[in-house]
Amino acid sequence: MKKNNICFKFLSKKGILRVLYLSILLCLTADLSRVSAQTEGSWWSNIFRTECDTTRSENELISGDSIISVRVFEIDTPDDKNDIEINSIKADSIRPALMRRTGVGSVEIHMDSALMVLSADALASVPPLYGYRVQIHFGDLETARAVRANCRHRLYTRPVYLESIAPNYSVAVGNYRDRWEAELALDKLIRLYPNALIVPSEIALPKL
Repeated sequence: MKKNNICFKFLSKKGILRVLYLSILLCLTADLSRVSAQTEGSWWSNIFRTECDTTRSENELISGDSIISVRVFEIDTPDDKNDIEINSIKADSIRPALMRRTGVGSVEIHMDSALMVLSADALASVPPLYGYRVQIHFGDLETARAVRANCRHRLYTRPVYLESIAPNYSVAVGNYRDRWEAELALDKLIRLYPNALIVPSEIALPKL
């Protein structure tokens, strides 16, 4: 009998402990299911939310066992494009209108008389024109004068020039704007003056 009583007490203690364990497990599972339901509900509601609540200053999102707080700030935006157009019209009305001037004006230039003379001389002077001439003699002054007189007698249709290139003098013929014209003249002059050659020089403007 004693053994049976001891066994019964032992079994009853085990049964009570098992019941306590089961009740604790049930409580824990119920809490976990409640937490998981809350997290799932907030997650799905955030995905399928169609309207943004900008009036709330703070939303709490539960993920797992931790709580994350997210702050949402309000941004003032125009409700319609008409507000932007109205503001632009107001800005244009504030700006002053530019005055349109018509007619002919006058300009007065105050300048020294010496500068006026120099400016007039610069406008009156003709810029030099560079080209080619055929040089037929290069030597002393007396010989150069004799060659120039002889050349003028022979080539009366072409201009002949006596130029000073210190310490000697040069006798040149023609005013040729390009090398091709000078080569054609050289072919004719070299028969009379074997030492003739083409030299670049400042030439006179051709007569129109």
